Amino acid sequence: MKRSPFYVPPDPKYRNSFLDSCAFDTKYAPEDAYAAEIRELRNIGEIHLLLAHSNQKEIDHPKTPADVKAEAADMIYTNETDLTDGERVTRQKVHDILTGNGRPEKYEADARHVFEAGKYGGAYFITADRRILSHADELETVCGAIVVTPSRWLEIYRSARSEEPA
Repeated sequence: MKRSPFYVPPDPKYRNSFLDSCAFDTKYAPEDAYAAEIRELRNIGEIHLLLAHSNQKEIDHPKTPADVKAEAADMIYTNETDLTDGERVTRQKVHDILTGNGRPEKYEADARHVFEAGKYGGAYFITADRRILSHADELETVCGAIVVTPSRWLEIYRSARSEEPA
């Protein structure tokens, strides 16, 4: 997606921001540290941070560390709802983008996560998953989700704070 040189990303403080469960994972260093900083902003009430209902299965997985489970337990989750015909089409397009030539079942959960972020207000979807990030522009065009790394989200957030009147 070609952006105007005057484009300013929306202020994350006033948008829903969804956190992908992989952002908790230390194998994504240094992005995991930035994700921890974002979660701290949530803990002090500075921002709203959500998890898609589809993340619940990943959080509940037996190999998910106890500290991640504890932190995720008090986060806000979306509720699974029936989809309209248009929403089903959009979710399928997101799934097709993420699947590419891969096995469709492997990308179903990620497609649901990204779709949920777009469904709830063109929100930010914060992830360290390079495959999802590589399709950020196309995903935003299709479903409205603004896909960013934790470090990019913080950059946008800080920039918006620096522009606030004192």
